[in-house]
Amino acid sequence: MNVKMRESAMESQAKSNGKVIVVTGTPGVGKTSISRRLAEVLNALHIDLSSFVIERGLYMKYDEEAESYVIDEERVIEELRKVIEERELVIVDSHYGEIIPEDYVTLVVVLRIDPVELWNRLIKRGWRKAKVRENVEAELLSICTINAMEAYGENKVFEVDTTGKEVSEVLNEVLRIIRGEGISGHRIDWLNIKNLSELEEVIRVLSEVN
Repeated sequence: MNVKMRESAMESQAKSNGKVIVVTGTPGVGKTSISRRLAEVLNALHIDLSSFVIERGLYMKYDEEAESYVIDEERVIEELRKVIEERELVIVDSHYGEIIPEDYVTLVVVLRIDPVELWNRLIKRGWRKAKVRENVEAELLSICTINAMEAYGENKVFEVDTTGKEVSEVLNEVLRIIRGEGISGHRIDWLNIKNLSELEEVIRVLSEVN
């Protein structure tokens, strides 16, 4: 099967059970880079949900302490429905991807990353340590995976470890999932995977952040 035929087959499979593929994960894991490339391969519309909310004013206020917008969920869902209905396939990337109505979602890809690498990446971005701590803790506790499974069921949720991988490598893993070659559910548990001494250091640093 040539590249175009293979991509067409994957696109058809992605469309068969819904209109939306959700790419979620903690901030800093690489959702937008992967989602853009995925949308190109599948000839789909890409929606960066954070940008979508801000550009359309779908928020109630800006929370200075959390350094984020408080979204108006009803308006966000209403606007998303309008856009999704106009397209055959949409890739939505967001750390709160569970907001997408279940009837539109064909599958959810949760991008995971080593908490130590995530810490270093967010610190390099200049994030406040308290905000870094919040997101590293979320990654340690698999919050995005748990939220996705609660919203869509285990069978629709697939995890991909992005640690140390290029965008092309992660993209290929996501495409294999779309072809039906992935294993669903919560499979990446850093508390069991990571070396105890490494985790102790992360936890120690987190405990020192106010």
